[in-house]
Parts: sequence; C-alpha cells; structure tokens
Amino acid sequence: MGLFREPLQQILSYCDHARAAGELREFEHSRFMLWPEKKSLVLQDDTQIELGSSTASLFLILWTGEKSAALEHGRISLIGPDLGEVDEARIPFIQIVLIKGQFEDEYETYRELRDIIFDTRPEGVSTRIWPDRQKIWCRVSKEAMAQGFNLIRYGNTLIKNLKGLKGVDAAEILFITGAAGAQEQLRTIAERVQGIVEALLKMYEEMNFDCEDCEYNEVCAEVTTLRDIRERLRKERQLQ
Repeated sequence: MGLFREPLQQILSYCDHARAAGELREFEHSRFMLWPEKKSLVLQDDTQIELGSSTASLFLILWTGEKSAALEHGRISLIGPDLGEVDEARIPFIQIVLIKGQFEDEYETYRELRDIIFDTRPEGVSTRIWPDRQKIWCRVSKEAMAQGFNLIRYGNTLIKNLKGLKGVDAAEILFITGAAGAQEQLRTIAERVQGIVEALLKMYEEMNFDCEDCEYNEVCAEVTTLRDIRERLRKERQLQ
C-alpha cells in the first residue's frame, strides 16, 4: 500500500535533518512508562499548559503497507521541549502518527486508526482533534503535570493502543513543540496528505467515479494506489 509513500519519505527526511542538527530526541516504547486513561474535562482554571489550537497545530496520520518503509515500532520522536521543560502557558503543537502494517481495506484502516487515536484519552487531559482541518488542541491539567504527565508517556500509551489493531506491525509517534515555523515547513506535506485522505473518503463514501469533474482528479493522477482503489471499487460496483 503506497498511498503516502512520498509524504512519508518527506517526513522521515525532515526527522533525519532534525536528528543531524541535534534537534531531535528519540525514545523507545516502554510498557512501564504508560499514562492512565480516563475521559477528562479540563477547565481553564485547572489548566497548566495548552498544546496547539485551531491555528497553531498540526495533526497527521500516515500508514503504509510497504515492508521496506523505514519505520521502527515503538519509536517516539520529539523535536522541541517536553512539557516539563516549558514555562509558557500555551505552545504550538504537532502530532504525527506513522503506521506500518498489512491492511485489507484502506478506508477501514483510516477509520480504525483515527478512532484509536480519538479514543486514547489520557487522564487529566482534554483533547480535541479536527482531522478534516488537521488540527489538535489539548489542555493539560495542573494535577496531571504534578503527577508527571509528559509527551513520552502519552506517546507510549498511543503506541500500545495502536499496536492492538490487527495488521499493525510498527507504530511511531512524532511530536513537535514550541516551534511555530515547523507548521509552515510541513505545510506542503500536510496538504498532500489531506488531499489523499479526502480523495480516499470521497471514493468510498460517495461511490462517484466521474473523474473529469472530481476536485481530486490531480491527486489520483499522481498517486498510483488511489487509481488502483478507484478501479477496484468501480468493478465492485458494476458487479452489484
């Protein structure tokens, strides 16, 4: 499955440059460093730090079925300070989830991965994600911070939950904090990912294969896997 081959390579290259510059820290998944889960409503007065917003954030999910993809299960990468190293009350925030595995249905894969991330609710943290806008916003409570909540523990919990999905061989998380310029640097990649996801959703949910009038015509023309999916769905519809 090569839906995100190009943007995935670009994100890994971005990480390589950050690593070479000494800006990237890497951590291995540990089942001893999880954070408990419980749906929480964190009010403004109870908030220690806010991550992201409707503008200063980025949220992406990419997956691949290519065994050669250079993803390592359990790797958590952090560019910028972790929460205990921040004095500000609000910082820009980027969360990118990278998955490698063997999946039978691209549409269901997206829905299942998205739902696992949505349903991962760290205790003492309010999280809102707008996947159609690629935005994420979190409020971390004073109590959670006092008890040691950080992005590494959050990442460990995410990876544990993602690995529980059938077919997942490797799950990586990339967090970027405090760097307002990172969102602009990743903008082109994010737009590419969004176009692919929206084209995929339209094919499955609308079952409309009139390519000449489709706004995602150029996206499908450039992504071979999207064309393969379109033809498969077209044939399945003809057999109904």
